[in-house]
Amino acid sequence: MDKVSGILFFVGFLPYVWAILSKETVPSPVSWAIWASVDTLALVAMKKEKAATGQLTGAVIGAWTVFGLAMFFGKPTMGLVEWVSIVGALTGIVLWKTTGNAVTAIVSCQVAVFAGAIPTFCGAYANPAEENPIAWSIWLLSCICALFAIPKWDLANALQPINFTAIEVIMVTLVVFLPMFA
Repeated sequence: MDKVSGILFFVGFLPYVWAILSKETVPSPVSWAIWASVDTLALVAMKKEKAATGQLTGAVIGAWTVFGLAMFFGKPTMGLVEWVSIVGALTGIVLWKTTGNAVTAIVSCQVAVFAGAIPTFCGAYANPAEENPIAWSIWLLSCICALFAIPKWDLANALQPINFTAIEVIMVTLVVFLPMFA
């Protein structure tokens, strides 16, 4: 299930990549660089704890792919979310270095990832048509697989899949289910 989750998470990026290439969406290279970096830091910390997930590997590959595209097709922005994500990642690095505990980096990165999703939630609520329901649905399916693949229910193994699942549930609710009742 872990590998299936990783493959699904990466596949979920394909509709988003298509939206970039067809100019339906204009990504921020700054945002994607930060999110890819935060996910990469979490992946390194999880590997240190022997808790790396296929899902996070798919997320890292997909995020760096989108970052590359955003460098050519995107528009740079630097708002509060980007600063919160940077602070979260830096806090994780500092805590990891000072305590020697990789779990602190995992927790810090996941807080930064969730904080970074808040504007996406707000945007999806205000205008769900600007989000790709297929991508979000595939990512949620990946999350369900990742939850079944958690080998040990501790922070190192479970926090990232739980956090991603919470984000995807909120987004699928906003872009798939709420528009059906609007």
